[in-house]
Amino acid sequence: MAKFFIQAISLMLVSGWVSAKIIVLNGLTHIHSGNQGQAMNGKIQVKNVGTSPEKVLVYKKGLVQTCDGKTDFVEVGADPRTLGKWLETNIDEKVLEAGESYEILYTIRIPQDSTLGGSYWGVLMVEGAPPLFKEKEGSLAIESRIRYAVQVVLDIGISESPQLHFENVVFKKADPKHKIVQAKIKNLGKFMVIPKLMLEIYGKDGQKLLALEAPSQKVYPFTCKDFDIEIKDLPSGKYEAVLIADYGQNLFGTNLVIEID
Repeated sequence: MAKFFIQAISLMLVSGWVSAKIIVLNGLTHIHSGNQGQAMNGKIQVKNVGTSPEKVLVYKKGLVQTCDGKTDFVEVGADPRTLGKWLETNIDEKVLEAGESYEILYTIRIPQDSTLGGSYWGVLMVEGAPPLFKEKEGSLAIESRIRYAVQVVLDIGISESPQLHFENVVFKKADPKHKIVQAKIKNLGKFMVIPKLMLEIYGKDGQKLLALEAPSQKVYPFTCKDFDIEIKDLPSGKYEAVLIADYGQNLFGTNLVIEID
């Protein structure tokens, strides 16, 4: 899933309130396909749902995700597979009137370079920029600053068969009767993959007792993602299980033994 985050300044106040005025209407992930020398166009639809004019800021960042679970928004060019240097927007900032909708247009200009291939990505930050503080009935009120990290992904060339690998599988105990299977999946290929992770649990007679899923997530090339599947309401005992990653074209999996106390 694509991500958004909220940055707010907190103060000790007599009274206060937080509100979000600028929203993104058409999703936080935009995926394109193209080839060397082509230009791809896209748009981000935003709206001011407040009752007064609000400024929108638009700027580029790189996105770096590592196998230790860290996600960093970095300067464009810090990531070798960034598309930020090919990405242009029609505005850097704009004031939207109350209730006004607007389409932020962007263009990806792919260089004429035969060595390019696979997935490249970057982030367009869409930030509402209201005044940080205002007086309200004799007290200081807080206005939030909200940034939406809109991920823009570009696939160049013919998609190849994904190369996924279970980097690690561990069991975590939520409580004596509940366990969490946490699988770290690494993408060894050049194209982004959005796998579905499934856990099938079988009884001693081979009958399937449970089929569980983790929410799908994007796994960028040469990076990892952690997938969690919670097991609950399963009687005490030892069970055979199969952990399966389904990415549309093929399946790959691993056998597990699960013990419930």
